[in-house]
Amino acid sequence: MAENNSLLPDSTDRSREPSRSMSLDRRTFVSSSVVALATAMSRTLWASPEPQADSSRQSREDALAVLPLSKLNAATQRKIVDVVDHPSVYRRMPAKQIDCDPDLYLFLIRHPEVVVNIWKIMGVSNMRAERVAPFQWKGDDGAGTLCDVELCYGTQDMHLIYSEGFYEGPLFRKKMNAKCVLLLQSEYERGTDAKTYIGNRLDVFLLIENAGVDLIAKTLQPLVGSVADANFQETTKFLSKLSQTAERNGPGMQKLAERLEDVKPEVQAEFARVSAAVHARAASREGGVAQAQSQQRTR
Repeated sequence: MAENNSLLPDSTDRSREPSRSMSLDRRTFVSSSVVALATAMSRTLWASPEPQADSSRQSREDALAVLPLSKLNAATQRKIVDVVDHPSVYRRMPAKQIDCDPDLYLFLIRHPEVVVNIWKIMGVSNMRAERVAPFQWKGDDGAGTLCDVELCYGTQDMHLIYSEGFYEGPLFRKKMNAKCVLLLQSEYERGTDAKTYIGNRLDVFLLIENAGVDLIAKTLQPLVGSVADANFQETTKFLSKLSQTAERNGPGMQKLAERLEDVKPEVQAEFARVSAAVHARAASREGGVAQAQSQQRTR
């Protein structure tokens, strides 16, 4: 992958670099003890009145077919293949389309510590996400799960994420060690209202290294999966709500940026800049719509 962490790159392919990392928020890869190390995100590619989760062999093979393994260095390839070839649990989350500014969407996907910090400000989560390198994070859900997460590949349309860590708490007698691969695919569509709608599809491959817990995970997969599905849906809704807030309340988003305490200053400044751009684009878009309506009335 090239050295590129800009907001809307054509590609952030870093296959020629040592593997780096990224973490999605808790609702994406921490939904229960079993998927605490696994699980941020239609009208076209994933069109369906009520999208359903899918753990079928066909869906798994479809996901494997699009993995950008040829873009990764050898060490990263081995880590990914080790998980996806023999996962304890595989699940394709229900597809979700959201109304979200694409610049803000990509920023939040690649800066999960911002989302986590906002949740902290809102008082809805005590988890932590610490950026330790340009593409590396350490996650702590505050309930026994610690993990390191790595963005292995990223473009506007696809993010491939690797995570490993453990859960240690009252739900299991022994520490649960696990590895996870997340494949997030995104598709962008311009609506008749000139807004951008983003379709999200998340494939989760979870490898649990403890034999006994692995069996429990497979047995409880339907129950655990439904929780993960709901959390994924709620996370995507949150991204959409944040984008809508930026459109309507620019000054409020600037104040929110100033309150961020657990992010690096350059990330805080970039969040403020991206949010301001979202507000400006929305104002311009609404002005254009009003002008068009006025012209129609005068005809």
